[in-house]
Amino acid sequence: MLKNIFFTACILSLCSCSYFKAKEGGKLVATVNDKSLYEKDISELINTEMSPEDSAEVANAYIDKWVKDHLLLQKAELNLTLDQKDFDKQLENYRNSLIIFNYEKRLVEQNLDTAIQFSEIEEYYKLNSNNFELKNNIVKLVFVKVRAEAPKVDVLRKALQLRKEEDYAALEQYCVQFAERYFIDTAEWMLFSELEKLAGIVTDDELGYIKSKQVKEWSDSTGTYFVHIVDHKIKSNISPIEFAKDEIRAILLNKRKLVLIAKMKESIYDEAVRKKQFEVYTQ
Repeated sequence: MLKNIFFTACILSLCSCSYFKAKEGGKLVATVNDKSLYEKDISELINTEMSPEDSAEVANAYIDKWVKDHLLLQKAELNLTLDQKDFDKQLENYRNSLIIFNYEKRLVEQNLDTAIQFSEIEEYYKLNSNNFELKNNIVKLVFVKVRAEAPKVDVLRKALQLRKEEDYAALEQYCVQFAERYFIDTAEWMLFSELEKLAGIVTDDELGYIKSKQVKEWSDSTGTYFVHIVDHKIKSNISPIEFAKDEIRAILLNKRKLVLIAKMKESIYDEAVRKKQFEVYTQ
């Protein structure tokens, strides 16, 4: 304890104004056998906006970690064999992997055709639809939030029923004029959990809520909410293609990328064969 107080006092004395001004050599702060830590090594951690107490805390923490790390390192050096400490091959393999990865990435960015037609998505979906099992409930819906003082709410309530084709036009017109927040794209699937966040829904009966055909209406201190679920799919069922299309597009793009990389590798190999750039010696 006394040692810590003394050391903190020393650190505080070095924290005035510019704090540890780095000098050639600098003042020795700590040693672990033949390894040394100097003031200039710590000065980079400190900025002029720190209080002396904060500077001392940062410095103390760094020194403590430095000492423990070097003690552990030296213990490891003594107890590991030369083979166990030889990382040259691993580092070389890691470096080579990074170089190849970045080169492939650049070639893909320059050459990959990223345009995926919906007909390609449909074909993949037909062949692999069983792979797209829903993990969560999804819904198609209309959601509207209006302020407490919003006018013509009866017009909104009627339009929300969506019984006639013109109801949607009336709903859109009302939302543009008076809604605080709304989502009225009934062609779009949404996770029920996203709807819960969007509308602040709290329910213990998710399935019952989803399957109900009634327009839900409730109010709080910020306004009145309306939710009409027009369609739903339950988890464990097969996902509709509209909901799976983004995932399928990513799969198709990745397949194209792998094919492109394979062709590039083969092209590089064929060129090397023509130019006699390598030899393989049989055993």
